[in-house]
Amino acid sequence: MKVLLAFILALSAFTIITAEEGVVRRMEFSLLKKRDTTSKITFYEDDQLNNAACYGRDGIPNYNAKPSDRIGAMSNNNMCYQCVKITNPKNKKSVVVKIIDKCAGCPKNNIDLTKSSFASIADPDDGIVKITWKGVACPSKGRFPTTEKNRNKKK
Repeated sequence: MKVLLAFILALSAFTIITAEEGVVRRMEFSLLKKRDTTSKITFYEDDQLNNAACYGRDGIPNYNAKPSDRIGAMSNNNMCYQCVKITNPKNKKSVVVKIIDKCAGCPKNNIDLTKSSFASIADPDDGIVKITWKGVACPSKGRFPTTEKNRNKKK
């Protein structure tokens, strides 16, 4: 019985279920805040920055990212509006970005960045770089959109 209880408690620490707008979704982000995830980064630019997938719905206006924005795209579900700290283990440089887009072609946990975000921790000529990342609180100010904060305000 104690083993079963320990297993249930451990499982609940890794899976948090929330009801949002009538839909039950698993929040992967809560687990990721607690540990570093080993992964890879790439970058995207030009017209790929238009119409970020996390915007333009639920009363939030569309958002076209600028090349200088500190933003990223992931294939992971439920990462919209979350910030992650990405560290290049080779040079120990880090950058904090907000996930505002989906990357359908990215493997799970990989992050596609703007070229300026990528260049702040690695040489863009490398193309794909091994990194670690973990979820962090978003800074109050940064080079990323914050319009989603207004989605629940009544006008």
